[in-house]
Amino acid sequence: MKHRSLPLGLGACLALAALSLLLPFGPLFDSWAWLVWGRELLDLDLDTGAGPSWKPLPVLVAAPLTLAGDAAPELWLFIVRAGWLAVPVLAWRLAARLEGSGRGAGVAAGALAAVSVVLISDDFTSWVRQGAGGLSEPVLVALVLGAIEAALARWHGLALGLGLAACLLRPEAWPFTALYAWHLVRAGEARPAPVALGAAMVAGLWLGPDLLAADNALEGAERARGGGFEPGDALTVLGRALEMPLFLLWPASLAAVVVARRRGGRVPGVLAAGAVAWIALVAAMATAGFAGLPRFMAPAAALVCVLGAVGTVWSLRSLPPRAAALATALVILAVVVDGGFRAEKIAGELERARDDEALLEPLARLADAEPGLFSCRPLSVGDFRAQPPLAWELQVPLREVLPTTSVFTPGGTLVVGPRTRPELTAAARSRGEPAGRAGSWEVLRTGACAEP
Repeated sequence: MKHRSLPLGLGACLALAALSLLLPFGPLFDSWAWLVWGRELLDLDLDTGAGPSWKPLPVLVAAPLTLAGDAAPELWLFIVRAGWLAVPVLAWRLAARLEGSGRGAGVAAGALAAVSVVLISDDFTSWVRQGAGGLSEPVLVALVLGAIEAALARWHGLALGLGLAACLLRPEAWPFTALYAWHLVRAGEARPAPVALGAAMVAGLWLGPDLLAADNALEGAERARGGGFEPGDALTVLGRALEMPLFLLWPASLAAVVVARRRGGRVPGVLAAGAVAWIALVAAMATAGFAGLPRFMAPAAALVCVLGAVGTVWSLRSLPPRAAALATALVILAVVVDGGFRAEKIAGELERARDDEALLEPLARLADAEPGLFSCRPLSVGDFRAQPPLAWELQVPLREVLPTTSVFTPGGTLVVGPRTRPELTAAARSRGEPAGRAGSWEVLRTGACAEP
């Protein structure tokens, strides 16, 4: 992809992201929570005592969006989906740059890299679901690929800025950005004072809000360790990482490193080492009790897609014509078979996203139309997914909407829905007074809240 085509590609991403807002897919749990925190941040009344673990960048971006009121969720989805769509554009560009021929081989490498990143596998939250629901990992991958591209183009200030932004999304980005910053300072490409200021900013934005809002600078880290996901051991995390890119791309990435080294090139080896180190960091954090989810390794998987695409093209070009033709056919077959199994899951994931939005929409509509219905406290929900969207609609902190799965609040307001445990719903109906209903959601009151 030529230099002048990058703005065109990113412009197309923005246009497609805007069009995607016509689709019936809403934000996921974390995205709603960031919007709630963004609104509170603007009001100087941030409360991080409940919800997902704290991430600075999503909240900093969400804060000004909340000035748009009911349009804020759509604006957030627009930003994340633009980032999701930018990932294949940036992967294409990086693969074409690394392939280096500037001819058809570069186009082939770029195309394979772009297709591969779209087909990244994640059995917990699929890659397409992350984009549809507004999770932050697609933006993280776009920032990492953009930072690498900027560094290779010697736009050091932009590369460092994108790296610092990535640091505000995942802690795994910290050591890589620190190493790059140290390299720039040592080479005289950056001054120590601004770099130190950037590092202090990252530390302050990670620890400061939880310290001020929850009286514990490590509140987010502690919640991340108990976030309901089985962390697994290092081997489990490694297995998840191996499944993410197309299987062909792992040996092809190794081929890219070997060929580049023979040619005197260092970049593929550095990028491969970075991908392995990123996976190792996620594995180490998993052994410490944090969730080693595949999406946390998405930047590493994207780099394998890029390097694997380059290694595939280089390997094919090194063969005699007849052998190259046969090998090309086998590569296409492998990509079609592996990619086909992955692609057929996309329709199901989009259907699931549509169903999730259709499930939550009646409750949000009820909260918007009758906020007083939920005014008697404590307010509990029998489905944790409803906590942040309900808090957003009611304009209350997340801690004022309490998820519950097995204990029926003796007095207060309880919201039950289609995913509430049946025994909890039965107990609520037998002990509570119905107060409202929307679709498959019921609002019940008990104790003093049930008194006329």
